[in-house]
Amino acid sequence: MNISFDLSCLFDGSLGYDLKKKDEYKKNLEKCIFASEKLTSEVEQRTNSIITSFELNYQKQIQIQKDKIKKKKNKLIIGLGGSSAGAKAINGYLGHDFYFFDNYDPRYLSNFLQQNDLSDFTIYVISKSGNTFETLALFNLVYQHLLQKNKSQEINKNIYFIIEENNNILFNFAKKNSIQVVFHNPNIGGRFSVFSETAMSLFDFSPNIIADSAARVVKKLKENNLEDSMNPAVNAAVLLSLKEINNLNFNINLLYEYSLKNFSYWFHQLFAESLGKNNIGLTPLTSICPKDHHSMMQLYLDGPKDKFFNIYAPSDEVYFEEFAKLELGPIEKKSPEKLIKSQFLGLVQTFREKKIPFKIIQMNHRQSFRLENILELFSYNILETIILGYAQNIDPYNQPAVEQIKINTFKD
Repeated sequence: MNISFDLSCLFDGSLGYDLKKKDEYKKNLEKCIFASEKLTSEVEQRTNSIITSFELNYQKQIQIQKDKIKKKKNKLIIGLGGSSAGAKAINGYLGHDFYFFDNYDPRYLSNFLQQNDLSDFTIYVISKSGNTFETLALFNLVYQHLLQKNKSQEINKNIYFIIEENNNILFNFAKKNSIQVVFHNPNIGGRFSVFSETAMSLFDFSPNIIADSAARVVKKLKENNLEDSMNPAVNAAVLLSLKEINNLNFNINLLYEYSLKNFSYWFHQLFAESLGKNNIGLTPLTSICPKDHHSMMQLYLDGPKDKFFNIYAPSDEVYFEEFAKLELGPIEKKSPEKLIKSQFLGLVQTFREKKIPFKIIQMNHRQSFRLENILELFSYNILETIILGYAQNIDPYNQPAVEQIKINTFKD
């Protein structure tokens, strides 16, 4: 695999104990092994559509669909939550320049439309249900703007809907206006859909690379090696055990690789919407470093010890050879790369001294590895989240509470 985890602080006594010897870990590991075996059975029997979307045949079917799309110079994606979060994470990490309307903000939308010529855009409108009202509102305003400048026949050639094939608002609009549709798999919820049509239709990735990257992670699930730090059952058991031992309330991604910011926001939805139920759950947060050394770190180090940190190590890539000798202090004694690496290592050492639990995620950030990196991260976190749900008797696939907001929004 291209990514690796370092869990050593949890088992080497840095926290004042070896987690493997704690009763809480033994109990939770048993639960997570059972949950892992349940998920493995679904994978082998091909009854879990989410994991099936990882496979080569599924990716080849997506390839057939996206080959039919006539691509313009720019891409605009309209969609909220899981409809766009995965694609936005890929876009940010790989350095693409797609544009996203992923929040209903009329002021931002108006400014964008004034500054950009949408005739240069392929526009994707993504909503699993076809009825997401914020997506409908955004599309309405975009389409209204286009109609002021072009004939509808020209406009519709450059618009693609990714929706379920049923009696929904967008599907009916597409039929009426001859807009092309890529059908969203009805068995895959938005936050789990990054390997499905919602994201993979937008990028020119090889189906083999996609499937192979995910397969490496699924292999870890099937092997279920309890000494392997990449086993999602082990990591799930760690989190549940620390939740009991440390009374955890927060699961924080601490990033020394800024291009992972939108990946972490994708993780927010996956983790919070899947596991925040029945009055239990950890709040996922993102912290960007070293910026947050100067804001959040005081709280992390000296506030409540109710946090677990996933520390994403900095890149080893060399972008600047050295600092100029300008008499600007001790920074000039290090290379730019070594400066951020020293900050990362300094934080890790401080966390150990403060007995703050963490794991380190190492990645090779060279451009040739980036696609496989992000795909492995997606697939790993999907598996771990499902196992955490199963182990806690939580349905990780639904989100019943948020429907009340929609009801109250349209009550009048």
